Amino acid sequence: MSQPPVPTATTDAEPVGPTADAAPVVPGAPVVKQTERPHPLTPFIRGWIVFVAIVFTFGRQLFDGRGDEDGLASLGLLWIVAGVLGLALLAGGAGYVSWRFTRFVIDDDELRIETGVLFKTSRKIAFERIQSVDILQPLAARLFGLAELRIEAGAGDSGIRLRYLSRVKAARLRDYLLARAHGTAVRLSDTADAPAPDVLFDAGVADKKLVTVLPGALVGSFLLSTEFLIPVVVLVGFGVVAATTGMGFVALGGFVPMLFGVFSLVSRRVVAMFHFTLAESSRGLRVTRGLTNLSSQSVPVDRIQGVRLCQPALWKPFGWWRVDVDIVGYASNDREDNSGGATSVLLPVASQSQVRLALSRVLPGFAVESIDLHAAPRRARAFRWFDWWTLRYGWDDRAIVTQHGWLVHERHIVPHAKTQSVRIEQGPLQRRLRLADVHVDTPKGPVHAVAHQMDVVAARELALSQLDRARAARAAAELALEHPGDVRPETPEERATGDAVLAELGADRERFLGEGGESQVFALDDTRVLRLYRAGHESATSPVVDQLRSLYGFWAHHRPEAGYGLDLPLVLDAGVTQGRSWTVDRRFAGGSLADWLRTADLTARRSALASLLDAAEALSRLPMPVPGFARLVGDGAPQTYGSLLELLNAMLAGPASRSHDDLARDVPGVARAWDRLQHDLAQRDVVPTLVHGDLGAPNAYVTVPHEGADEAAPRVTGVGDFSPHTLQADPLMDLTGAVAFLELEPYDGAVADSEWLLGLAVQRYGPDVARWIGVYRRYFGFYFSDTAEHDPRTYAWCLRQLDGE
Repeated sequence: MSQPPVPTATTDAEPVGPTADAAPVVPGAPVVKQTERPHPLTPFIRGWIVFVAIVFTFGRQLFDGRGDEDGLASLGLLWIVAGVLGLALLAGGAGYVSWRFTRFVIDDDELRIETGVLFKTSRKIAFERIQSVDILQPLAARLFGLAELRIEAGAGDSGIRLRYLSRVKAARLRDYLLARAHGTAVRLSDTADAPAPDVLFDAGVADKKLVTVLPGALVGSFLLSTEFLIPVVVLVGFGVVAATTGMGFVALGGFVPMLFGVFSLVSRRVVAMFHFTLAESSRGLRVTRGLTNLSSQSVPVDRIQGVRLCQPALWKPFGWWRVDVDIVGYASNDREDNSGGATSVLLPVASQSQVRLALSRVLPGFAVESIDLHAAPRRARAFRWFDWWTLRYGWDDRAIVTQHGWLVHERHIVPHAKTQSVRIEQGPLQRRLRLADVHVDTPKGPVHAVAHQMDVVAARELALSQLDRARAARAAAELALEHPGDVRPETPEERATGDAVLAELGADRERFLGEGGESQVFALDDTRVLRLYRAGHESATSPVVDQLRSLYGFWAHHRPEAGYGLDLPLVLDAGVTQGRSWTVDRRFAGGSLADWLRTADLTARRSALASLLDAAEALSRLPMPVPGFARLVGDGAPQTYGSLLELLNAMLAGPASRSHDDLARDVPGVARAWDRLQHDLAQRDVVPTLVHGDLGAPNAYVTVPHEGADEAAPRVTGVGDFSPHTLQADPLMDLTGAVAFLELEPYDGAVADSEWLLGLAVQRYGPDVARWIGVYRRYFGFYFSDTAEHDPRTYAWCLRQLDGE
């Protein structure tokens, strides 16, 4: 039997969530949800936009009439004005009716839009089907602080639009829907205190601007583009023909449409792309653009299927490139008009360094210049005489690259995991020359990776090997989802030796508690855990294990009566079995803070994170085993140094040398960032204290009181996983870790929580702490920058810390 429809209540107000005046719940009655209408000014805004369109249309027809007695001009100005106003009133009335009968529900349970006057339509979209959520602000809407929310929900779906909401509410709903689309268990109330985005460019406080296209470069690149020059040449041709033949009226038939085409091109390439800004947000990349109509488009990096780099011949002296991308869900919107539609343009014009910066966000650690490209055979010039020398293809372990063209040079990049299919095409002339084209297919868009005019044997080899690379890349991506962050999945050999260690020490895989970058942890009983170090990890060496065991014992021996306020590790036993180092540690009372944060509500999260600052302060009070600035764990440790700068430079020496080439490629101002860091650290005057060096949620333990306990708030009660990062240095380093490393956590509110925690730190310790947290962000950006190959996500975070210089 079908269920009766759920009744809804209607309100004209615009709250962030359901209103407080919801009907009382009657046991057994169906749930009544408060629906909302768009902003009350919506009919006026839509009517105004239609009015402008009508005036433009009538004006163009008047000019096109050229005095014809049968044209609109024959009606007289009064009738024309009356007609325009009448149509505008009709449009405004239609807009009012549409607004009156448009209702929506966006809450923690559903996304539902109801429309229709005579025929009611109710569309309910599952959160997981949402592909993108964009904000559009036509000029009239911007003047009143309103915005349109556009939601794309899968291939073949036309998407939905909410016209219009307040700008702040539209931004909050966008962030909420994107979070739910990524599977994050966030609630709408969590966004209630989110800071409002920038009024001009829709940039939130957490967004980091990567590239802003200057007006001079935008206009200059447009004037030097073939899209502009060819119509101009044609216009000049019409003018010459008209002047020399005296057939101006005939030439006018081709001149006027071409002129409107040029105006349309200016609108698409200059007005629509004006002040183009590429920024990085907590949910991917964000593109904002537009002189009159402001469009803000979210670009989830995981939905980018390929990249195209274009360089017209006239751009080459300036070093300019254009960057386009294939994005799942935007195949039908492959345009860059001034209506605010989704665009596939990642950068309309950019320098080589800006292109590298953008690519470092799309494909962290990938360098297109480093790929060895293969040329087409010389016999291909008989078929492609005009550009055969530009035909190239190549690949590495991340992506395949093809390039062609001299008038417009193009490079197409497709990550192996995004390859949908591979096909070989061969025409009759190609068969005679033993040539073939290999197509690497991606979703419909600007990227068309084709290795042109290959030898038939090489073409077949490329096609088959590309399928193998795509299969392996997808398998690796699935493993990465199972082992997020810097957690490397076990090899079969590691798993076999690990099983042997577990069996010998009385544990098994069913007692698995968690893992990090250096070890896996298994329960032995209620008071002990087995820590099994990963093969080859620095912390797995016997000297490091011995140093940690000694350090933990030192703290336990010197523990004051009142304790340290934190549970600390204690090594009860250690050894090496089949080449694998292990320790038996005292078990922490609490659970992993990182795991708990993913499902905790906002209030509980903020309480626990506040206590993470308390933990950083407690660590700074731990007794130091040696005097002065020192490295406590690692080769030759403990090692003492004469100053903070000397110690931190010694810590940076290895990572900075290993990542030198990557940073030089991906961070245009890396030398300036390094010099600034040296200058700031030389000015820091501080008494050394104990520094964990990697104080983040994965290394903290949280205790959540049971219901009815005296203390109801969750708090951090333990810190573990001391390592070669552990120093005697500046206590603000751990404060920075507590704030900054939170951005690496996978739950959706992590960036907002990091900003809140920074504000709390400033409130507690004074405004100067924000400056030094910024300094140590750069330090950690360099320190963890050698992770490009095995941890692209952490590497991308490092780039964000260094790009600000």
